[in-house]
Amino acid sequence: MSRVAVDLDGTLIAGDLLAETASRYLFSSPWALFRMIGWALAGRATLKSELAARVSIDVASLPYRPDVVGRLRAAKSNGSRLVLATASAHTLAARVSDHLGVFDAVIATQPGGPNLKSASKAGAITDYFGDGDWAYIGDSRADLEVWERAQRAVAVAPSKTVLRAAAKLGVELEVVSAPRRNSLAQWIRQARLHQWMKNLLIFIPLLTSQQWTITTIVQSLIAFLAFGCAASAVYIVNDIRDLDADRRHATKRSRPLASGSISIVAAFIAASLLMVTSLLLSAAVGSLFLLALVGYIVLTSAYTVWLKRKIIADVVVLALLYAWRVVAGCAAILVEPSVWILAFSTFFFFSLALMKREAELVNHHAPSRGRGYRRSDAPLVLSAGTASGMAAILVLVLYLDSDEVRALYSTPQIMWLLVPLAMYWLLRAWMVTTRGGMHDDPVIFAIRDRISRVLVILIIVIVIGASWPAFLKS
Repeated sequence: MSRVAVDLDGTLIAGDLLAETASRYLFSSPWALFRMIGWALAGRATLKSELAARVSIDVASLPYRPDVVGRLRAAKSNGSRLVLATASAHTLAARVSDHLGVFDAVIATQPGGPNLKSASKAGAITDYFGDGDWAYIGDSRADLEVWERAQRAVAVAPSKTVLRAAAKLGVELEVVSAPRRNSLAQWIRQARLHQWMKNLLIFIPLLTSQQWTITTIVQSLIAFLAFGCAASAVYIVNDIRDLDADRRHATKRSRPLASGSISIVAAFIAASLLMVTSLLLSAAVGSLFLLALVGYIVLTSAYTVWLKRKIIADVVVLALLYAWRVVAGCAAILVEPSVWILAFSTFFFFSLALMKREAELVNHHAPSRGRGYRRSDAPLVLSAGTASGMAAILVLVLYLDSDEVRALYSTPQIMWLLVPLAMYWLLRAWMVTTRGGMHDDPVIFAIRDRISRVLVILIIVIVIGASWPAFLKS
């Protein structure tokens, strides 16, 4: 290939710069959406240029396709003339070109000019190369007219729809990557279904109040699903917001959104559907639970947008978000929250939140950008985390010696077995953390850790055993 034109969105990168800039700008101001609508009414070229002028994109961390980049470097070393031809804003395309250093020219959408797509792009490439053969590397239906004009058509991860459309036009495509697939596994990973385990806290009021009825069990199950859908929606929006940071992170760069496996547009649609489903399920449980869920959404949104970047405040809010699930569980079955459960949950989950930050400081050479923590903070985080954990166990001990326990459980003495189990798990988890073996999220560690799973089963058996006659009666 002596002369080659290459598309940017979906071809050179597994993503779309218009969606990237629009999503970032959307989070920048309450009035951003209305401004974007005005620019869109003036034309897509205006929209792209205005967004490119206002949004900073880290082009070095974009999800470049290694096979395409390797192919271009090989062609360049063989003397080929390479052109980046894209409908994206010229300023962004030029920065991508400068970063890769393989392109001889950039053909892109200019302010006040046409949206350089399909026929417009084909004409611009023909004008640039003049007479003679040239090849074009693209990926979507918008590239069909360009492929028709090119002497050689190369498709990168084309969908079945694109392949059928090209065959119908008589365009012979050379496919360099396997067709893309938004697999169920990718969506499960993006929705963080494993994080739904945190929502099992909703069942704690059901377990401790011993109100074992069909109604309370069903209400708790629906509440669990509602919180799960809301949490997944928030996780998706959070990942869209943190794309640049995730792409620079050692492990988060492989997330479906950060890697380009799932598009930003599809992610926004999925988040919207999940949030609507969550609100509908909450309304079915009851107005009190709906209020609790809305409070959770507001708090977790505040954490995502602002509080996660405030030192200490971030871990306090994380602990509150855990404890709030217990409160929501009480609202689901209409029982009054126990001060003992709230106190234990606050201290215990504050310890886990600090464990999460300690793991980030210990496991990575540099702490997460924007968090405000330094590696020198690790001893203080460790001390506060273990102290909070011991405070939680002290609350548990005081609770076990209360009249409330003697009234609730047939054999309250059995409940004292919870104390050594809790002490063992907490100190072991902190020891794993200080030795660099803790996952960035302690919840994931607990799910994957065999000993943790065994301890959870033992705790459930102990609680049910302590209230066995009442449990059978229910």
